[in-house]
Amino acid sequence: MDINEITRRSAHGRALADLKLVTVADGPGTGGRLLQLRTPAGLAADIALDRGGDLLRLSWKGREVGWHSAAMAPHPSPNTDAEHGLGFLRGFDGFIVTCGLDHHGLPAETSADDACYPPRDVHVHPLHGRISTARADLVTKEIDWQAGEIVIRLVLRQTSVFGENLELQRDYRFALEQGDIILTDRVTNRGFRPARHGILYHVNVGFPVLCETARLTGEHWELAKLMEMGALPKDDHVENVDVAPSPPDGQIGLRGGGVDLSLRYDPSCLPVMALWRAFQSGTYALGLEPQTDLSDKGTALLAAGEERGYRLHISVQDTQEDVLP
Repeated sequence: MDINEITRRSAHGRALADLKLVTVADGPGTGGRLLQLRTPAGLAADIALDRGGDLLRLSWKGREVGWHSAAMAPHPSPNTDAEHGLGFLRGFDGFIVTCGLDHHGLPAETSADDACYPPRDVHVHPLHGRISTARADLVTKEIDWQAGEIVIRLVLRQTSVFGENLELQRDYRFALEQGDIILTDRVTNRGFRPARHGILYHVNVGFPVLCETARLTGEHWELAKLMEMGALPKDDHVENVDVAPSPPDGQIGLRGGGVDLSLRYDPSCLPVMALWRAFQSGTYALGLEPQTDLSDKGTALLAAGEERGYRLHISVQDTQEDVLP
């Protein structure tokens, strides 16, 4: 895009795209930092710097894509270790919630032999780990008109004395002229002992994209049939979590409410996919969860100085199907 021609028509190009750091001044999220952005293609997003650097909100041409929970993204984040490891649920909210960096899934305990600290015989892991409550250092934010993208870089850390010392470098790239987002993560063990490692991307879709006519997309995924019965909210619905190998082509998505959402990733890095159906009234969410395999001893450990990379390509576009009034 020619920035000279753009700025002749709009100061700093703000009529087309914007990127700003704000602090929430009201409600449960008061004090939290958000990077707010919009693109000329129609993407608008909030990145929560104090909530794991995650994509809290995503909309496409004014239509919400992500999930909004009753928790309303509180700041500071609730203690994940509370309530027998279920404290995560007190703050669970948003389109993408990163789970890790040393655990994902239900609360668990694992051996602490790696710590070389006799008073600690086990590592205690809350539901979906602790990285979603970490506060990010903002390294870079810019609208790169020449490259046609918004570029953001963050650094987050999950650390403990006589425990893990894990660093997450996260890059976002938002295309200016298409509904494409590329999220690239690099996890590094900054400690001098091996550390347990696992990561899960909880990609959560809500109403109006999630609706009774919504359908999963992706030709090679055996769990796709689970959405065939429709997705109506029910007052007494009990969540379902179904797990299968990731599709060989690493593609899965959801089409509904006039939006086609797709997710692409490398299944060799994230070999497991879970489908979270939480259709209880007032919650009403569908989660796509590409993740590492914590049972694989070859990948569930990072040696000192070792790093591991992950990449998600998120795409949204219009569809004429399943448009609600």
